[in-house]
Amino acid sequence: MEKFIDQHKDDLIELVQEALKIRSVEEPPFENAPFGEGVKLALEYALAAAEEMGFSVKNLDNYAGFAEFGEGSEVISILGHLDVVPEGKGWTHLPYGGEIADGKIFGRGAIDDKGPILAALFGLYALKESGLSIKRRVRIVFGTNEETGWKGITYFKQKVKDPLIGFTPDGNFPVINREKGILNITVGRKFSAKNDALKLRGGERPNMVPDRAEAELKNMSGAISGDVEVEGNKLIAKGVSAHGAHPWEGKNAVAILCKALESIELPDEVKRVIDFVNEAVGNDVYGKGLGIANEDELSGKLTVNLGIMKIDENSAEITFNIRYPITDSDERIIKGIEETAQKFGLSVLNTHTQKPLFVDEKEEVVQKLLKVYEETTGEKGYTLAIGGGTYARAMDKGVAFGPVFPGMKAVEHQPDEFISIEHLIKLAKIYGKAIYELAR
Repeated sequence: MEKFIDQHKDDLIELVQEALKIRSVEEPPFENAPFGEGVKLALEYALAAAEEMGFSVKNLDNYAGFAEFGEGSEVISILGHLDVVPEGKGWTHLPYGGEIADGKIFGRGAIDDKGPILAALFGLYALKESGLSIKRRVRIVFGTNEETGWKGITYFKQKVKDPLIGFTPDGNFPVINREKGILNITVGRKFSAKNDALKLRGGERPNMVPDRAEAELKNMSGAISGDVEVEGNKLIAKGVSAHGAHPWEGKNAVAILCKALESIELPDEVKRVIDFVNEAVGNDVYGKGLGIANEDELSGKLTVNLGIMKIDENSAEITFNIRYPITDSDERIIKGIEETAQKFGLSVLNTHTQKPLFVDEKEEVVQKLLKVYEETTGEKGYTLAIGGGTYARAMDKGVAFGPVFPGMKAVEHQPDEFISIEHLIKLAKIYGKAIYELAR
């Protein structure tokens, strides 16, 4: 397999370059494109490439698709995704150019997750062309809205009933077998009288630390505290963005803004909302003020990110993104937040939970992937816990296996996202071997 990959590495490089030229950011749906034209084109491209490699392919109404190889009643699945987050600003290379410079391929999705899932496809191609015998079927599954809601993989599971056993190339090496639970919870209230004293908005997504928040005040009376900019009757707070899975790496602009509003004269109902943020949240990212702090040995501490806050003339809403330990429960957390919120006249408005992932280290899938990691890298294999969420938790028995090696700088979701050519080729080899070990 490795010899085949080395001999055909230019084909792999071109495969990834062309995929990166497709802007597969989710957009409004239209006929036969549930996540927009770009996502549909990316799926069609991957399936066409797989078919050209000699695999049977299936497009599930452009919600998802897969390439399949081999025979047998048992199936090994590798789940990845072709959708990407928006490109954002600050690029020095074209975000959808697939440019090569300094031995790297640049483009949105290079490492998350077009490069890795296509490396897995190429690894399977090498396995097939090498004539190695396997006893289980293998599916490379292409998801389409992993970044924005998982509707694509949900549709796949409704249509394809085989148990999902295998891995996703969308995390870290050696093996991620533990993922915290993820809870999005919104608390708020409707005001009994029209609020014209304060309009506030901060944050765009629950799972991102807000880097900007603004408040518009009718009356500036009272002391303004904290590091905020004043523009007429507006207060502007600037923070530092970070992923909701590790909020301690950021600086929450909503918390900064609410602190600045602490002594401003406001109607009681509005004031209590600000007090809730200042007294129960503030800069605490571990949930102590909310009454939900917890940790376990398997996955570490519970973390809290205040991702979105808005106050308008009729109501207030605050949305949190919480990553909770494997042995914890969303029921306990919801109850704790509800009890705290009620002290400030707020209530829980809605919740959405992704349950934790835990696959025992003794399971075959974990042991075989650790063996492959050790044999291909010469490094000791071990398991990891993360606060993020991967397609592994959509599987019946799945883990995350790469693509990021220990010590690598995180470039996903960043300007000038890239994958080095050396890294890409190494992934194809390690994923090819992993598929062979799981399927033989």
